[in-house]
Amino acid sequence: MSTRTDTSRRSFLKVGALVATPAAAVALPAAALAEDGSKAALARLQDERAIEGLNREFLRAFNKGGAGNTAKLFANGNAPDLSARISRLALDDEPAQLSLAPDGATATASIACTVETAEDFEGSETLVQMARLQGNAAGIVTSRKQLAARYAKRADGWVLTEVAIA
Repeated sequence: MSTRTDTSRRSFLKVGALVATPAAAVALPAAALAEDGSKAALARLQDERAIEGLNREFLRAFNKGGAGNTAKLFANGNAPDLSARISRLALDDEPAQLSLAPDGATATASIACTVETAEDFEGSETLVQMARLQGNAAGIVTSRKQLAARYAKRADGWVLTEVAIA
């Protein structure tokens, strides 16, 4: 009596999945239990990415509605005291100088940015008043500055504690 062995693509996939399962189950705990500093490096990298995301969110909120629109991103819920003449902020291509505290609970950053400052019209004529009401400015001055920020880590993520433009 002969036994017929049927080989198909499906049988190879089943056998491959069965063979690979124990290897994957053994490899995961070994990586999770590694004490070579990779957990700390991963945590630092995640914190850096979270702070970069918070910076982008701050800029979007500021450019959309000014400093008052950024209050929800701050630990105390208050908007930063930035000049009312600043109309737009943009990050430059230079990498931010970020330093995390050794305990990982606070951080500071210095970020190169481009600041657009609106110069108001002078005078009280009707056309000048109309231009002000429509949000127009006499001119816009663009300059490169440094955005200095301080951060604090909470249970729900990173928040800003202070922002200044120098």
